[in-house]
Amino acid sequence: MTTPIWLKDEPWLAKWLGWFLDKLEKSEDGERARAITRRIKKSTLPALYDFNEDTQGRWQLLQQIARDHDIFEIRLDNKRSAFQEPYENAQCRLNPDSEPLLRDWLNRPKQDPVEQAWQQAINQHAATFIDNGETLLNQKPQIPGLIPADIVNAFANVEQHLDKNLTLREIAARCFKGDSKALDNRHELLLKLYGDKANGIQPRPLLLTAWAPPGFSKLLIVENQDSFLRLVENPPEDYALLYSGGFRASATRLSSEHTRFAFLPGSDPERFKALFGNKGLDEQMECHFWGDLDYAGMGILKALRNSLPTLQAWQPGYQPMLEILNTGGGHTPEQTSKQNQTDPGTTGCPYTDTTLLPALRQHGKSLDQETIHIP
Repeated sequence: MTTPIWLKDEPWLAKWLGWFLDKLEKSEDGERARAITRRIKKSTLPALYDFNEDTQGRWQLLQQIARDHDIFEIRLDNKRSAFQEPYENAQCRLNPDSEPLLRDWLNRPKQDPVEQAWQQAINQHAATFIDNGETLLNQKPQIPGLIPADIVNAFANVEQHLDKNLTLREIAARCFKGDSKALDNRHELLLKLYGDKANGIQPRPLLLTAWAPPGFSKLLIVENQDSFLRLVENPPEDYALLYSGGFRASATRLSSEHTRFAFLPGSDPERFKALFGNKGLDEQMECHFWGDLDYAGMGILKALRNSLPTLQAWQPGYQPMLEILNTGGGHTPEQTSKQNQTDPGTTGCPYTDTTLLPALRQHGKSLDQETIHIP
């Protein structure tokens, strides 16, 4: 439908109808059950008391709208005197079902209350952001327990911490009510809000545990803690051991200046640091990975090879696991909630690509590395 011509010619009527729409928009869900009414008085509808105009025609138009379009019901005041106009103190009771028609007539589309809340919050801080908060409005980041006003205010407070050499988690804890993880995976969002200022956020150091016995010549990266500690108790000859903690060590910053190593007693930290310096692992050093025999483990190996191109799967660990898989052992993805693991395709490690991955695809089962004890 379109706005009726007679409504365009009667601004007083559009204002009268707009009042009811205002009340609807301000009503909470619980309040909408109550009737929205308004009485006709000189103070509420002065157009019916301007006797230099056709007040009777205006009254008839109001009645016609009530009758033909069911916008509202008109209840006359039976206590009015005979000398008063028939509409004096009459009550107009809105039909809430007429809201779509009113919005169409008045060209006032329904506003999403969530969208309004975000827009109002951003308007208060728009000048803080280089994009005036447009990215926040588009993404509407959700943080449990915080309403849009809290979230936008927290993002606005980030600015004062960008030049203080803090990490993302330190900034998050200061701005989001002590929640240090609120900004995890949101660095790109901060770049859009603050531009180059966000580059001042300090990379969070990667903390890895290592055991590096004197004279070691090889490196074995172990995915899981229990298997790592068992190997420390009975270490394979000539190996230094590094606990990767799942995907934590698979970042390209593995050998960057931001990586920190914690060494177990009996280690030779200086030799380890000399072979695993800021420029990456010595290319002459033999390097292996041992983790779960599943797609996630193979994915870790593939990701690690981005930092350590010579990395290979550790056959002394994987071979006994493979034998268990080939003889009917292992668990299905459903048993351990691994349905969402993704086949990495190829890793670049020949043993993995020609032996381990084909076995995983063939049997449809996996095996965690804690199954195996290396003597």
